[in-house]
Amino acid sequence: MKGSPQSWRVTIANTQQTIDCTATQTVLEAAVAAGIDFPYSCATGNCGTCASHLDAGKVSMLPRGDAALSPQQVKAGQTLACRAQPRSDVTVTWLAR
Repeated sequence: MKGSPQSWRVTIANTQQTIDCTATQTVLEAAVAAGIDFPYSCATGNCGTCASHLDAGKVSMLPRGDAALSPQQVKAGQTLACRAQPRSDVTVTWLAR
């Protein structure tokens, strides 16, 4: 294995914090590791609690439950923080209140 995995900057708009996230971490994993109180429940892509708006950047999505994020939500720029792995620097806003 060569070097360390690629790392991206993730800005959590709700808290105005910017953290590092490796290409193998999800946005949620990086946020929790950084001590951010990001809303989530199952962390497996089934409940939708961590639904977020992808304000900027690109992510790839790990497998998730179909009910957690509808095609309409994806079209509207939403993602699941527990399934989203950055592929560039990203900015997200969680939607939970």
